[in-house]
Amino acid sequence: MLTPDKNFRLPKEFTLLGHRYTVVLVKDLYEKEDCYGNADDDLKLIKIQDVGTVTKKYTEDGKQWEVQFVVTPETVMETFFHEVVHIILDATGEESLSSNERFVNMMGKGFLEIYLTSDYHNPLGG
Repeated sequence: MLTPDKNFRLPKEFTLLGHRYTVVLVKDLYEKEDCYGNADDDLKLIKIQDVGTVTKKYTEDGKQWEVQFVVTPETVMETFFHEVVHIILDATGEESLSSNERFVNMMGKGFLEIYLTSDYHNPLGG
């Protein structure tokens, strides 16, 4: 659960498993790629749908439908953690776990919960 004083901080860059990754927010990722995020290990790049309203388009029974919904800061952070889990699993040769989106989603949600509910010590050693 988000506390009112929580300031979301999405990294622009970070190092994981010896590689430097860049994170970018994309305004139309959902419309173009039908996903909230993706990780490109060759480019060491994570793209994430930016906060705001997106439109899901689909066809059902021969009719075109459009549904709009809001991507929240929580969704952005959960997507970030989701993509990090993919990177870790792929790097460790766990392709079957990485392709299990239900597992990866739960791991991302777990990291998000830690992120949202953490209280911190004063600086250590000080």
